[in-house]
Amino acid sequence: MKYGSRHAGKATLRREMAALRDRIPDPERKLRSERACRHAAEWLRERGADCFLAYASFRSELDTRPLLEWGWRSGLAVLLPVCNTADRSLELYRVRSFDELKRGAYGVPEPDPAQAERWQDARSIGAVFVPGLAFAPDGSRLGYGGGYYDRFAGRMRASGGAARWMGLAFGVQIVPEVPVEPHDARLDGYITEDGVYRVPRRGGCSDGGREADAFQ
Repeated sequence: MKYGSRHAGKATLRREMAALRDRIPDPERKLRSERACRHAAEWLRERGADCFLAYASFRSELDTRPLLEWGWRSGLAVLLPVCNTADRSLELYRVRSFDELKRGAYGVPEPDPAQAERWQDARSIGAVFVPGLAFAPDGSRLGYGGGYYDRFAGRMRASGGAARWMGLAFGVQIVPEVPVEPHDARLDGYITEDGVYRVPRRGGCSDGGREADAFQ
């Protein structure tokens, strides 16, 4: 099966990739999540970022708790999104512990606006870690179909934000190609349990490639 075929429907590919991710045994999921989060933390340290946006994992997603806990211990501003279903936009909040989360839209853990601090300064964000079902080496991503992150990417560009956008996923979620549409935002790279991959810059100038060896 060619996961990345442009002729494959997004809905079909979502089902296939969700099933593939669901089959990872829980002990293996925990181990792979910890490794990926260590790579993400090292990458943030090297970039000198003091503020990042991530997500609270749901169902069989890569468990982001180790990364969030590292951010809190290190004194970084850890942001999580709230999905506004009325206009499919993201609202950002600074979260200081898991106690500030509640069950939000679609059942996903989200910041509780009554406890967490609303964050308005998109330009201060050094990195955005994006969830998804599949990612490709050219920076394309298959999300869940709501377009929340695509809209937020537009808002961030309009505000002058220069955050690096990185997928955070298991290695099995990396496919040769993902079907994309004009409005789909591209990522700067992705991080898995195997390391960090940066998307080569367009025009033949590359600052990317596999960086896994630097994070072992």
